[in-house]
Amino acid sequence: MNGARIRLACLWLSQTARVTADNCLRMFVILLAARAVPGGSETAWYQVTPYFILPFILLAPINGALANGLQRRWVLAGASAWCLFLTVIVLLDLDTAPQTVSVWCAVLSANMLGAAVYSPTRYALLPAAAEDARLPLARVNGLIELGGAAGVAGGLLLGVGLYEVSWPAGNPAAVAVILLLNLVAVVAALPVTFPSDVIRPEPPLRAMADFFRDAGRIWQQRAARASLLGFMGLVAVGTGAILAYTDAFDPANGKTPLMAALILVMVGAALGSFVAGLQGHPYRAIGLIPLGSIGLLAALVWALLGADPFWPSLLLGFMGGLLNVPLRAIYQAAVPADARGNAMAVSNTANYTLIVVLAAAMVALVRFAGLEPTGQLVLLTSATALTVLGLVWVLRRPGLEQFMEVLVWPVYRFRAAGPGLDRVPLTGPVLVIANHTAYLDPLWVGKVLPRRIIPMMTSVFYDLPVIRQLMVYVVGTIRVQASGYRREAPELKEAIAALDRGECVVLFPEGRLRQDPKPSLRRFGRGVWHILNQRPQTPVVVLWIEGGWGSFFSYLNGPPMKNKRFDFWRHIAIAVSESQVLDAETLADHQRTRTYLRRACLKARGYLGLEVPTMAEEKDEEENAAVSDAVEKRA
Repeated sequence: MNGARIRLACLWLSQTARVTADNCLRMFVILLAARAVPGGSETAWYQVTPYFILPFILLAPINGALANGLQRRWVLAGASAWCLFLTVIVLLDLDTAPQTVSVWCAVLSANMLGAAVYSPTRYALLPAAAEDARLPLARVNGLIELGGAAGVAGGLLLGVGLYEVSWPAGNPAAVAVILLLNLVAVVAALPVTFPSDVIRPEPPLRAMADFFRDAGRIWQQRAARASLLGFMGLVAVGTGAILAYTDAFDPANGKTPLMAALILVMVGAALGSFVAGLQGHPYRAIGLIPLGSIGLLAALVWALLGADPFWPSLLLGFMGGLLNVPLRAIYQAAVPADARGNAMAVSNTANYTLIVVLAAAMVALVRFAGLEPTGQLVLLTSATALTVLGLVWVLRRPGLEQFMEVLVWPVYRFRAAGPGLDRVPLTGPVLVIANHTAYLDPLWVGKVLPRRIIPMMTSVFYDLPVIRQLMVYVVGTIRVQASGYRREAPELKEAIAALDRGECVVLFPEGRLRQDPKPSLRRFGRGVWHILNQRPQTPVVVLWIEGGWGSFFSYLNGPPMKNKRFDFWRHIAIAVSESQVLDAETLADHQRTRTYLRRACLKARGYLGLEVPTMAEEKDEEENAAVSDAVEKRA
């Protein structure tokens, strides 16, 4: 694991150096174009942008084939070596280096040939890096995007600095910076390899043809399709907002509002990526998308109101980083493992094509319609507002969970342990059972399990004011009527239907909250057996929750939320057993099933270093099982 994290750090260093060098050259060429002709400042960004990104678009099948079928560390090192070679050849001869805009644009485009191969390869490595380093994929993406955004900001500043000292006409030290960055990118890429990485070696022509086949496979994946479209929307908003600041250049010192806005946006993006990376939960990371989109809209409205562009630009970048990390992680996790190189090339192609289209549209609107920056922001803000409404509704549940997690951060501290912690099935039906200590047990379980859960909740809590509306319209909880023996149990049918859909259902088989200070476990009800009897191949994950008893939402000293202090910095520990499919012999008898799962739940306490009750301590309840069954039948 430590070795994987060191290699991940090498990847971070390599890509940060690579991005810094590319954007340094990009900004230098933009400033050169801005001074080349009268009025060039108005279109310099648009003029240079296609040269920067066309290699990503036109050579996408080749880029994807290289990233998909070759050892990826050699692709990273080779792409960086090409940029290093080009820097040495073109920039080392300071006396004869080309000075015309067209030649420099060609140099930039040639440099981006290497970057276009490097980019999809680094992103294709991240799922394997996360697996080998035992880190959440969202956290790995946050680390990489942090370095990328910092590299863009640093490269832009460096490009301005090199231009101001008349680079490359007589400043060998400045040129050496570019050479050093490229050299770092090459050397740092050499150890970047991960055993979990999946490559698909193919003959060159077939590999390029399979790029289009993989594009179809990717589009068929709902999560990949949604995240790709979402990322394109983020690119559109970010690009449009930044371009709104391109109305003037300061010829006195080469600094521009565009450059300032870009740097502020990238600084904000680095901070937003870091914050997004702190959320390692795969499902709750999705909740950053509606929250980030609201913040993005706020930044646009703020800029539209005529505020100083400093804070709106910083906020725009921060929210962009907050959105970018989960969108990247969702896409990488959703695409087929053997098509990750092609998948990232497809993503680059879609995003950069959109940027070119937007740049061309802005040029046309500025030149032929006289559209000013304010008009651009009005159009962009209106479109964003409609998108935000849709996102908030569609992603209301992960958004609410993420919001609640922020609120409860100072209230509860979580610890999870057990052999099943890293092995909870991420897809398909799963039945989770646990002891029931407090009203917030489902919230705590959702914090630990790395997927969306469907809890079964007693009507005592479910029917509370406000809670019911949230459970019905947001969470989708299954209501369990709190009563004695019943002939009809519709909640069991709902649970089975949820498992049929591939959901993760959480059940508390005790049927009511713990009311005894001893770490006991009431006899499990029949419901768990009925569910497994209908779905015998369903994996079962058994949990033990420790720390809930005595909390504000437990039965200590009376009913929940009474006669107790509100929780603060309370420790909640959850043990996670390895998922298992119960054998036919166990499931043949409901009493055997209930006893087996109850014992498994008690056993899970041991994963937290707690005492596990012996069978002797359970003897009384087990001896009364037959009597309880008889009472149920007579009722």
